[in-house]
Amino acid sequence: MVAEPQPSDLMTVSAEAVGRCVLPPVALRVLAVGEHERFSAHELSQAIASDTSLTAHVLRLANSTYYAFPRRIATVRDAVVFLGFRAVRTAALACCLSDSLPHPSSAVLDRRTAWHFSVVVALLSEVLARAEGAHTDTAFIGGALHGFGRLCLAERRPDDFRRALEVARRDGIPVVEAQRRTLGYTDAELGRALARSWGFPDNLVAAAGAADDARPDRASLAAIVREARAYALARGESDGADTRLNAAAPLWATPRVATALEQAGGWRGILDRAALFLDHAGVA
Repeated sequence: MVAEPQPSDLMTVSAEAVGRCVLPPVALRVLAVGEHERFSAHELSQAIASDTSLTAHVLRLANSTYYAFPRRIATVRDAVVFLGFRAVRTAALACCLSDSLPHPSSAVLDRRTAWHFSVVVALLSEVLARAEGAHTDTAFIGGALHGFGRLCLAERRPDDFRRALEVARRDGIPVVEAQRRTLGYTDAELGRALARSWGFPDNLVAAAGAADDARPDRASLAAIVREARAYALARGESDGADTRLNAAAPLWATPRVATALEQAGGWRGILDRAALFLDHAGVA
């Protein structure tokens, strides 16, 4: 039986999620640097350095095997110089997001497993962006964002989340379709609401809901994240909820995308880098 839409509950759980998942103010300052082709290494360094916790996170990641830079990086400015503007911007925003991750019960959805899947999708989104000549840092953040709504729903409405999973597995349908039947809304809608509340630009708001069954513009960031997510699922990765295995889209066999994936270390390299990111970003 299909549930009647419950917009009031979506609004309620969205408000609860906003109260629980608070981004530090520095996140929006970092996001603003580099948007609309505005590029300032000095501004980025200053923005990150204004927050001691973020500075520590970024330097820890910059000096980790995730980047494998041959010399020690002592300052944020050095990180920007040696690793590059977009790499450091990605690291800073990803660290802000990881600190804001919801904490659902592992009996409902394991936080680390779900975040690992999001990072895999983020790295695959980078691959597609590189193949298309788009900004890889924005693609990474879009991919990382796409699982937030699911974590929030699992934390704020664990019984509802579990019920939707049971319906999905019983009927062999995607989790978001089962959520729409049982709740009247999806975790992708919740993800979009959360990204919107943070003041993120429209392209990242759309990417935050890429797990939905909406059909975004093929050239959009949401489409990139959706393709990356589908490929990860096709290769057997999962956030612990969606486990549907479909054949990988032909897109991944095209020369440009296949070359970009090879440059990223191939599928094995993506998994290894995702594990390294989680280890050094401090996600428990």
